[in-house]
Amino acid sequence: MPELKAITLDLAGTLLFPYPSVGAVYARCAQKHGINVSAQKLENAFHTAYAHTSKNLPPEAFWRDVVLRTFASDLPSDKADKIVAACWQAFAEEKSWRVAPGAISALTALRFLGLKVAVLSNADARLLQVLKAKQLTPHFDEIFLSTEIGYAKPDARAFQHCARALGVALSALAHAGDNPEEDGQGAFAAGAVGIIVGGRHAPPNCLRAEKITDLPYVVRAYLTEGKQKGKFSRNVQNLLANLRGVPEDRGRSTSRSAKSLDEAMTEVFQKLRFDRITPEDTIIAQWHTLLPIKLAKRCAPLKVHDDGKLIVQCESSIVKTEVQFHAKAMLAKIKLLPGCQSIRVLTLTSV
Repeated sequence: MPELKAITLDLAGTLLFPYPSVGAVYARCAQKHGINVSAQKLENAFHTAYAHTSKNLPPEAFWRDVVLRTFASDLPSDKADKIVAACWQAFAEEKSWRVAPGAISALTALRFLGLKVAVLSNADARLLQVLKAKQLTPHFDEIFLSTEIGYAKPDARAFQHCARALGVALSALAHAGDNPEEDGQGAFAAGAVGIIVGGRHAPPNCLRAEKITDLPYVVRAYLTEGKQKGKFSRNVQNLLANLRGVPEDRGRSTSRSAKSLDEAMTEVFQKLRFDRITPEDTIIAQWHTLLPIKLAKRCAPLKVHDDGKLIVQCESSIVKTEVQFHAKAMLAKIKLLPGCQSIRVLTLTSV
């Protein structure tokens, strides 16, 4: 049975998205300097500009080239430097980004599956400020940026660096992101498990999660039904597709006898434990009700042991002390939750 011990996640396009769009942010920056260009025109031009700009440039030079290509003739030369600087600064600000819906719950659930959770991104240091402002930083064991570690995805050395720093084997590391080449094939080629978040298809040797909230289910399915090198069995891939209401990947069809949808649903529910309430699912869903909300955001359930012990990881020793104060009442609340009567003790750890 495959084993995972850590997972890294991409930032832009996976956990964070430009808000309301790159084109809208660029248009706002230009308007402040007296240049009016429609957000949609800039949005359309941005994707072409990004694809045709050399990834070997340093961050500021890269984004300068992208901005100049995006605006093209709409950017007067006498205002180019100011607008480029404004666009660069805009994406260091929290208001220019939104967090993927359900991201916090997904990160908490991944921890609850017993994984170390980290970031691996080709973004530059501006996103460190955004992560902090969005209160996402405490949810990660490590944050690896290509500009700091010296290697960018899909370079295998980027994934090797993460595995070493997290203290796990490459084969026990998964990486999730939206780019099939950088995040999917890059991870697989390095010896890790690649998971594509979003999109219809993933590279042949990678897994796919429809959205970030599906990621913990994909990881659980891999742990229970996955095959070597990070690949679902063909049947399970299509069972999951049926379960989530998305089209099957016909490229993974098999010669096995066809099953009715009812039979497929029953089988996947049994295999992935969706046919019964589990303590993990219930506690994650009700976590915000078990502690004061500010405290709940600074700790997370990690694992339920077979002997009834619930492990809770706290952001710091101070938070651990605060949670300990609520531990008795918290345990009483947990015992009232469906499927949680066997939990008998809480064990608190701090980062």
